[in-house]
Amino acid sequence: MNIGVVGAGVFGLAAAIELRSRGHAVTVFDRGVAPYENASSTDVAKAIRRTWYAGDNDTYVEMAERSALQWRTWERRSGESFYHQTGGLVMLDSLEPGESMHASVSYLRGRGAEVEVLSAGEVNARFPQFNVAGAQVCVYDGWAGYIESSRAVAVMARLAGEEGVELRECTPIDGLEELDSHVEVSVGRDMERFDRVVVAAGCWVGRLLPTIGAGVRVTHQEMLLIVPEEPARFAHGVMPCWSADPDGEAWYGFPLLREGYVKVSKDRLGDAVDPDVDRSGTGEFAEMALAFLRERIPGAATGKVAGGRSCLYTVTPDDHFIVDRVSGLGNVVVAGGGSGHGFKFGGSIGPVIADALEGIPNTLGDRFRLGDRFDGAAPSGKASRGFARLTEAT
Repeated sequence: MNIGVVGAGVFGLAAAIELRSRGHAVTVFDRGVAPYENASSTDVAKAIRRTWYAGDNDTYVEMAERSALQWRTWERRSGESFYHQTGGLVMLDSLEPGESMHASVSYLRGRGAEVEVLSAGEVNARFPQFNVAGAQVCVYDGWAGYIESSRAVAVMARLAGEEGVELRECTPIDGLEELDSHVEVSVGRDMERFDRVVVAAGCWVGRLLPTIGAGVRVTHQEMLLIVPEEPARFAHGVMPCWSADPDGEAWYGFPLLREGYVKVSKDRLGDAVDPDVDRSGTGEFAEMALAFLRERIPGAATGKVAGGRSCLYTVTPDDHFIVDRVSGLGNVVVAGGGSGHGFKFGGSIGPVIADALEGIPNTLGDRFRLGDRFDGAAPSGKASRGFARLTEAT
C-alpha cells in the first residue's frame, strides 16, 4: 500500500519505520525539520521507566521492556548513543497496599524485576544529592533511565530515510478527506492520494481530526535547566533519574546531561493552551523549581540557571494513548494522545500502529482503541493519572 504519515515525532516515525519494514511505500510529512523544535517529542531528555503503571501493567510494562530493546537496536544501527540506563528513584510519602506504586512494585517483582524499596536513611546515604524526609519511603529500579529525545528522533528520521521512507519536512498538512477507497491529503495547493493515512500530529491533531481534538487537552508543561556547581555529584553512575510525590506536584528530573546541565520539571498537568503557544520558560516556574530543589536536592539549587522552556502534553481523558481507526474515516488511523508519558514507548509503538492500520489483532493495542473513552469520561489529573490509577482487576 501507499501510506501517508502526518507527523515526524516519535509515534509517526516509529509507524513509518515499521510500515516500511512490512513492504509499504511510506511518505512522512512534518511542519518542521525533524526533530521539530516545537514538537512534543523534542526535548533534551525523556524518562524510560516501568513503575507506576498499575492502570494496565500488562500492557505498559511489556511495551516499555520491548521498547528498551528496540532503542538499543537503533543505537547499534546508527552508531549513536542516546539511551542511558541510570536507574530511577521515586520518593513517596507512603507505600501501602491499595496504592498505585505498591501494586506496581508487586507486579514487577512478580515478573522477576529487581526493584528495591528503600528507607529515607538508605537513600540519603546511597544518593547524598537528595534530602529525603525521615517518614518517606523510596522505590528504586535500576532498569530505569532516560532517552535523549531530540537525538533519538533525529536517529529515527535518518534510519527511516535509509530504509526508503520519504520524509517531507517543512511541509504542513492543511487537511485530509476520504474518497471511496483512498485518502486525499492537502499539501499546500496540491492534493496527494494515499491508500491509508496515519495521523500522528501530536498537539496539532485536533486541526486535522476535530472529533479527536474535541476529546483531548493540550497542556502547558515547563522545565528548568541548571548547571550544577559540582557536576561530578550529578553524573551517570552517581545520580539516578528521579521523581517525587507522583500523585501531587510530581516533580522529576535527570542526572547530568550531555549538554552539562540537569533538567527539572513536573508532571502535574498545566493549563490548557493553543498548540502554537510560545515555548519559552517563565520566571514563575523557575522560582517554584528552585524552591523545590532547595528543599530536596540542595546541590542543584545553587547551580547556574542555563535556561527554561516549555513543552506540550496532548492529554486524553484517561491518560492512555489513542491508536485506532477514526470514526467515519475507515482508511485513517490516529496515533497520539501521548499524555506526557508516550515517548519511552517509541521503540514498541510502531508495530501497534501498523497492526491497527492493517487490521491485524494485537492485544497490546487493545488499551488504545477509542471505543467510548471520550464519552463522558472524567478529565485526567484527578488523584493518580489514569495509567497509574488502580483498577478493579489490579
